[in-house]
Amino acid sequence: MFVDNGGHLLVRSADPFLTQSSKPLRTVNVGDVLGFELRASCGVKVKGKHRYFPLKDWRARRAWLERRASGFEVLSVTVSARSVNIKQDIRIDQSDFSGVLRVTDVAALNQILENGIGGPGRAFGHGMLVI
Repeated sequence: MFVDNGGHLLVRSADPFLTQSSKPLRTVNVGDVLGFELRASCGVKVKGKHRYFPLKDWRARRAWLERRASGFEVLSVTVSARSVNIKQDIRIDQSDFSGVLRVTDVAALNQILENGIGGPGRAFGHGMLVI
């Protein structure tokens, strides 16, 4: 998993090939309150096709995040969204979340940190929860 932070690329991997400047994941405990950032493609699948929420529908995006909040609860969040061209005929949703969460289950949160949130857009840097 990766996320492009502008001046640097953040890569999360269990593979040992990233040894030069790698850092371990932060240790968290139940009840910890942490700031987070997430870029994801928010929507639902209807008959095998991805359907994205309207760009100004921040409530649907927050609800989408809360449904996927395994191991944490969202205390506060801001979200902005836009549609991004991947190729000439392919567009995906890009929703940027930033906010505060409370850890409720360390093992479940670690799964989210390892595997990401959401499906579409992972190949384009979406889905990595950064705490």
